[in-house]
Amino acid sequence: MIGILKSMARTMENALNGETFTVEYPDVAPEVSPRFRGVHKFSQERCIWCRQCENVCPNDTIQIVQDDKRNGEQYNLHIGQCIYCRLCEEVCPVDAILLTQNFEFTADAKHEFVYNKEQLKNVPWYKDIDPLESREPDRNAWIGEGDGEIDYQ
Repeated sequence: MIGILKSMARTMENALNGETFTVEYPDVAPEVSPRFRGVHKFSQERCIWCRQCENVCPNDTIQIVQDDKRNGEQYNLHIGQCIYCRLCEEVCPVDAILLTQNFEFTADAKHEFVYNKEQLKNVPWYKDIDPLESREPDRNAWIGEGDGEIDYQ
């Protein structure tokens, strides 16, 4: 009984001092943590079709279909069964797949959560934040787009 009274007193204290804890979504976009893992973004131009992301995925979320010359024909990602562990992003040698901070995706049926490479390419950045630009250490030098000398040690 004392615990209920203490929690009610705390609630009334917060209600009377005028501070709000809620966000009026979708009118006001909520702040997400910089470490938040949201919808994937895929760059077909960067991808070398090494299939490392498919091999490292713990629950077979990523499916890659290649032709006889190892060119990627299909890149499918089942967003509904993804656990957002970020292993696919970490193992990619050319940063072709990134987890954005975008959490706004819905579907009416389970099969609509399967995204192909074109749909993943068109995923918008959350508040125009590109994770490649804010990443430490600077991985652009690793993939040949950075300025200056590359130190391989």
